[in-house]
Amino acid sequence: MARDDEAYRATLTTLQHEIVNFLRTFEAIQEDLRLGAVAEMQAQLVAAVGDTFRRFDATFAPLTPPDSMADLHQPLCAAITELGKACNVFMTKPSRDWTLAFLYSRRDFCRGLYQLYELRGRLPIIAEHFLMPGASAPVTAAPGGALTGFIQHKRNDERSDYTLYIPEDYSPDKPLTLIVALHGGYGQGSEYVWTWLRPARSRGYAILAPKSVGNTWDMTVPSRDTQSVGRMFDEVTREYSIDRERVYLTGLSDGGIFTYILGLERSELFRGLAPIAGALHLVVDQMLREGRGKDTPIFVIHGVHDFIFPVAFTRQTNQLLKQIGYNVKYEELPDWGHAIPYSINERLVLPWFESLPAKQPS
Repeated sequence: MARDDEAYRATLTTLQHEIVNFLRTFEAIQEDLRLGAVAEMQAQLVAAVGDTFRRFDATFAPLTPPDSMADLHQPLCAAITELGKACNVFMTKPSRDWTLAFLYSRRDFCRGLYQLYELRGRLPIIAEHFLMPGASAPVTAAPGGALTGFIQHKRNDERSDYTLYIPEDYSPDKPLTLIVALHGGYGQGSEYVWTWLRPARSRGYAILAPKSVGNTWDMTVPSRDTQSVGRMFDEVTREYSIDRERVYLTGLSDGGIFTYILGLERSELFRGLAPIAGALHLVVDQMLREGRGKDTPIFVIHGVHDFIFPVAFTRQTNQLLKQIGYNVKYEELPDWGHAIPYSINERLVLPWFESLPAKQPS
């Protein structure tokens, strides 16, 4: 029996390494997504992952775990099954409708991540994936306090649904830095939050990841989504101790467009704005004429190969903002297009947020 237990644990260790390899590879592919090279990306995934999921189905899932791990086996298998579905859907034959397959693949991927995250305390190799290199995991506070970790808030009559991440070591006497992260068009806050999970856990920050009221953000002023996010913000700041001088706003694609709109419309809330792969919408014209948000630094990030919002327009936008007196930093990524910004958030946006001095109280 002891030999069987040892064999199970050894197999589990190998499986963890293989799953982390898949997670890293799939994230990198999502960040480098190019619709004209789907077959190439699929080949890259196959080369990196091989038959990991087939072997999992054939050799690990049927195992009888030792008694001490009996309650781990089934939820772990369920999580890896979701990841396997994500991989299989991503391998759908390229076509005009492949982007829909990608959205389904990402949905399954995030479902698997949530399930793995709940098991991280017993999966030390996988647990490291949820931290930046060299960071220590937050030590879970004593029970009985405020909810921590991922908290899903359902839509109500006043606002849309949203995902909140609160570090597990949260203490009310240590106000949290808050990052508000806006998903792209037809996206979900519950999925986009994962692009910020590692930085937030590693630095002890909170994440508010709203869902737009409609399929994408309301590009009007005043906006339904501005009201919705404002109500979310009020809820979070009532429930948790948030450092009001260190609240940051960022978003991807349509979320980047809405970062400008929300960031100017409610500039008093935010210390810095970081639109990624977005564009400056015409509805902000009047706010710019009024000088709204001129004291709020803006960090614009855009890929040279962006196939949704051409980089030439973003270059013109940055010149305009600087000419009329806005504090703008611009970084153009020569090898990037329009995709999920995992490492961009970690390498570029996070250090810029942290470089800003605290916002002075009004």
